[in-house]
Amino acid sequence: MRFEILQEPAGSGDFQMRRDWELLESAAKGGKVGVVRFYRWDKPTISLGYHQKESMLLLDEMEADAVPWVRRPTGGAAVLHSEELTYAVACPKAERQQTASLVLEYVGRAIAEGLRAIGVDAQLEPRGEPLSALPNRTMCFVRTSRWEVTANGRKIVGSAQRKYEGAILQHGSILIGNDHLRIAEYLRLKSEHDRMILREKLNARSTSVEQETGQVIPDAEIREQMERSFRAVFGELTERLTALSA
Repeated sequence: MRFEILQEPAGSGDFQMRRDWELLESAAKGGKVGVVRFYRWDKPTISLGYHQKESMLLLDEMEADAVPWVRRPTGGAAVLHSEELTYAVACPKAERQQTASLVLEYVGRAIAEGLRAIGVDAQLEPRGEPLSALPNRTMCFVRTSRWEVTANGRKIVGSAQRKYEGAILQHGSILIGNDHLRIAEYLRLKSEHDRMILREKLNARSTSVEQETGQVIPDAEIREQMERSFRAVFGELTERLTALSA
């Protein structure tokens, strides 16, 4: 198996999620080439995990601020997509159960290496945190899952995965700036005290490229380093998957 890397422009949430789903469907039809694509969102947009309910959102506040929402084809928690580079990996059907875990691991390795290349002290977390570390299960970036990436102990990448007819889609947010923090303003919570606690936990548990490096790095440079690291690391992944299928 080999992987094709695509650098794609910004688009609406509906378009980007439809595109990711199309890649997964194509992979499930027996394609031999995996796809890695990088993209951005044309406006701040909240995405919900596949099983999350729309009722958890403060839709009136979102409409007033021109923040749309979209449902992801993957699971996971709510994310405000804004100052980030988003990645998606579609892996064709594989015969071995280990493939999903391998994709998680190798995607994490590739992103960590790409971040280190632009000056972020990124670390791969092979175990992740227990569910008890998640104070609000509706929102991403307050808990680090297995094979996700941190910087100085704080989460800098959030990912979600779905298997469909043997194929795998994994996509996620590489945080460039801190606009993701605004999601606390759009979640339906019991009290403003809960909202304050959520803001504090999100600030304490997440970080961004700009926060870690103290500078604004051009989008083209970030994409270039990510593509370079994915090509190197996914060359190793291809060898592993080939060996497992033998």
